[in-house]
Amino acid sequence: MAGAYVQRGYWLLIGGLIPTLCALAGCGGSGTATVEGKVTLDGQPVSAGRVVFRSADGKNTAIAKIAPDGSYRVLDVPCDTMKVSVNPLDKLERIKLQREANGAKGKGARAPEARAQSGAAEAIESSVKIPEKYQDPDASGLTFTVKSGTNTYNIEIPSK
Repeated sequence: MAGAYVQRGYWLLIGGLIPTLCALAGCGGSGTATVEGKVTLDGQPVSAGRVVFRSADGKNTAIAKIAPDGSYRVLDVPCDTMKVSVNPLDKLERIKLQREANGAKGKGARAPEARAQSGAAEAIESSVKIPEKYQDPDASGLTFTVKSGTNTYNIEIPSK
């Protein structure tokens, strides 16, 4: 009878050890990584918006904000083949950035804050129209296989 408990404990140990070793080795699509890059539309930087990485089953999503120079960086993206979309700022984000920019123009705003917030205003004014196709991860045709470590994925979007 005691042998059955020892054998069961052995299998429980092995059953827990194998997935742990796979996760540490980065096998089987487990683990996370960093993805960074630039987003361009017809060769010009996309100055605002989001890059969304979504797993094929839709269970895992990672989102990065696009900086005014078109760059983005997202941490903790699952190591897997991900569908990718690029989305413009939504209305609430545009309003928030506009308020921040307007506040920077007021009396008493410090110079570095004013410059940073005016950059936000420029992002609003120069935000580009991202074609609808690229706003849907299922229709965009954009996929990226994320591997452990830091990955670079530059996204080049044609307007037509």
